[in-house]
Amino acid sequence: MNSFVETLSPAARNHAEARIDYYSDLTQAVLRSLRQLAEVNVQFSREWLDDSTAALRQNLLTSPEERKADAVPQAASATLQKLQTYHQKLAQVAGDFQSDINILAQQHVPQTARTATELADAGRQAAGKHIAEEASRFANIASQNKAMPQAASMQSAPEGNQG
Repeated sequence: MNSFVETLSPAARNHAEARIDYYSDLTQAVLRSLRQLAEVNVQFSREWLDDSTAALRQNLLTSPEERKADAVPQAASATLQKLQTYHQKLAQVAGDFQSDINILAQQHVPQTARTATELADAGRQAAGKHIAEEASRFANIASQNKAMPQAASMQSAPEGNQG
């Protein structure tokens, strides 16, 4: 018994290889971007936890008289700066991912389109050959049927054998 791979035409095999390569590289780019996104989120979460813990400690362990009046605006400014940095890092990851996708498309789409065209051409040729063979077979059957005399009962009954 032939394996599936052995039954593939060269055009189908080439197209399958091109698509596998494309999707493999695309998956690697997605995983790379997800890893970068996770790293940015972990870093931000750690900083946020550290800052929240320090603020909670400061508020619980320091009397209201000892707290500085300008500490709240400074903390808010620092938090805003960290959020802006986080946003910039997210935008960088998204931009890098878009760039990777564009590069992958430039590398793989022409090859994949070429192999798809070759596969379609091979399919059209195979279908044309099959149709020609079936038409020839049908013509042979039709010519054989004309050569055979009809049974007498078929010739005399205008609507078939009516009993």
